Amino acid sequence: MRTALVAALRRTASGALRAELPLAGRSVLARQVEVLRAQGCERILCLCERVDGEVLRVQQAVEASGGTFQALRGFLHLPALVRAEDDLVILADGLLPDPGLVRALFADGAQPPRFVASLPADSPLVALHPDDFERIDAGHHWAGLLAMRGAPVQQLADFPSDADAVSLLLRLALQAGTPCRALPDEEPSSKVWLLADDPAALAVKEQALIARAAGPVDWRAPMIALANRLVESLMPRALPQGAQAGAAASILFLALGVLTAASGAAAAGLGLAACGAFALNIAGAFARLRLLLLGEGPSPVVLARLGWVADGLAAIVLLFALAPWPVVLPLAVLGPLAIGLARLAAQGRRGAVAIILSDRIALLAGFAIAHLAALLPEALALFCLVVLAALLLRSAPD
Repeated sequence: MRTALVAALRRTASGALRAELPLAGRSVLARQVEVLRAQGCERILCLCERVDGEVLRVQQAVEASGGTFQALRGFLHLPALVRAEDDLVILADGLLPDPGLVRALFADGAQPPRFVASLPADSPLVALHPDDFERIDAGHHWAGLLAMRGAPVQQLADFPSDADAVSLLLRLALQAGTPCRALPDEEPSSKVWLLADDPAALAVKEQALIARAAGPVDWRAPMIALANRLVESLMPRALPQGAQAGAAASILFLALGVLTAASGAAAAGLGLAACGAFALNIAGAFARLRLLLLGEGPSPVVLARLGWVADGLAAIVLLFALAPWPVVLPLAVLGPLAIGLARLAAQGRRGAVAIILSDRIALLAGFAIAHLAALLPEALALFCLVVLAALLLRSAPD
């Protein structure tokens, strides 16, 4: 069994536990456990002072996902929990390594892996944190991660209970012949190998994580790009409920748009529908970031169905913009037809036309301007003809 050992003991200068510091919606401890479980660690052992707070929350999350988590006040039980044939992976208290570098360390070498990750003695990380990245020989310091056989753990029973268990296990791993392995990058920076002892440095890391998850925006769909930038600026405060709030606001705005357009105020109805489309894009952006950063959130199926509902309500708004209730006007079918063609052109495509037409906010706002200019029927007819021509050209044989 591959077992991982983490700790929630060390504190920052302000007295906060490193393991409890937040990072993009999750604690440092939760992200450490995520990295370790991705490397096949079935059981997590955590050295801590008390089994409460974040330690208890992480324990519940691990057990809910089918793993095993045991919180230990001291290391006296470690020899009984780790068998000689087990693999033990140790991650230093508060260390947030880049998952890609960790995968490279585990992929490069023997299976099961045996290594002590190391840093050169002149590394800036060593200079910044000499007590955490302790020296292992004349030219190298421990990098805060190691994988060893379980047999040396039995020797912990010979040491006093107030000793530093992680430091002892590092020495026992080296004495057992565990090879040192330099980190894959020649000079890893604190951006990819971060020790969470400073909230300011952690905030920089958090923004980098959010920016990487959000990815670049495509300004060919300007209002979608604006929604994505807005969501990025609201992170991580609004991450827990952002998707739900955005979805609820979207349906509310679109429903009000339908009622307003049906009553004869077409421009206001189209404006409300555009607000609903903007809120839907915010909900989608929050959902994507929640999935990438936390591995959870609304399913793609739910978001797809919500998109269908939103487009259906937008089509009704356009229908009423051309023929307010209870007027019946055959020309009003141009509204639903425009939304249907836009959806068909944007569905599953990545070309310029598809990206532009996916921006329902700009589309509805443009139709609102056309209505104010008393040109809505002409604008819809022209739009439908142009989109239909684009679809026919796209489907034409080469």
